Amino acid sequence: MTYDEVCKELMAKKIISFADIYDFSETPLENYFENFFTFCQTNLSERCKEYDIQPARFIYTNDYNINAKASFPEGFNIIQVNCGTIVKTYESLYSKNFLFKEDKEINKNYSEIETLFKIPLGFLMFQVAVQFTFYHELAHLIQKPFKVFDSLDERKHNGTEDKYSSLKHCLEFDADIHAANMIPPHILDFWKKHPDQHQTAGNLSKLLSVVVSGILNYFMIMGQCDQDIYYTESSHPHPIIRAVYITEKIIQVAEINVDFKLDSGVILQEAFNITEKFCIHHAIPNFVAKFNEIFSVHSDDIGDYIEILDTESDQFPNLVRNKFPDSV
Repeated sequence: MTYDEVCKELMAKKIISFADIYDFSETPLENYFENFFTFCQTNLSERCKEYDIQPARFIYTNDYNINAKASFPEGFNIIQVNCGTIVKTYESLYSKNFLFKEDKEINKNYSEIETLFKIPLGFLMFQVAVQFTFYHELAHLIQKPFKVFDSLDERKHNGTEDKYSSLKHCLEFDADIHAANMIPPHILDFWKKHPDQHQTAGNLSKLLSVVVSGILNYFMIMGQCDQDIYYTESSHPHPIIRAVYITEKIIQVAEINVDFKLDSGVILQEAFNITEKFCIHHAIPNFVAKFNEIFSVHSDDIGDYIEILDTESDQFPNLVRNKFPDSV
């Protein structure tokens, strides 16, 4: 389906109003909006029967805040992404991200890989961030939790009605893990399209460091990384807890799909180095300093809570991990 067809269908069903739909035609980022829509809607259309989420549709909303939402109105399965998610992520991670050119250390370490793989690494960050958002919201559609919740979105935990429940945290944990599972195949597919001499552990490690940093930076530009640690609060696990299990999963999935060992410590150290320099470069709160401050004191408690989430997730049969255990 084309974007215009999806918009007309959802308006005819009174699922979304004309005023709420974002028309990206003739905007500066028209091609990016179009390409991402095609990627998402094709994925939904091809897999909706497998996931039992038909009919499934993807739409942009006319809201400039960074947010995305999964909902189940009138029998439809809808992923809504605010136009601001694309615009602000594109600007922060790519078009206004001069880190890979202006920082001498980063440029020295990563200019060669940009040349070899013919991709601006800021653009890779942007791609991964928006793909992560899609796969996270797709997981919510697969979970079908909408008898309990009208919708699930990424920013509710910043609001005043931010209530904790074990189910909410497990839903978000499951959606994060699903997204983290889906990102590495894209990176590996890209990596394998290049000549054999470029398919080295070192080059893959650098790509993964950029990917991990892109997701951490995405959390930051959503304003999610300056909170004190919490466990049984909010509708989402704490961003630093999310960062721990998401980054671990991305590296783990990448490693089981190659025939050599990846050094997760080196990948994470590089990712954090890029992230810290990104913070300094953009004059935003230093996520790495906050992470180190919290993790140095609370690492055991964070590990214990991730184990609790993992164990408690077994009791909810509608989670992606329980519906499709082979994908975990």
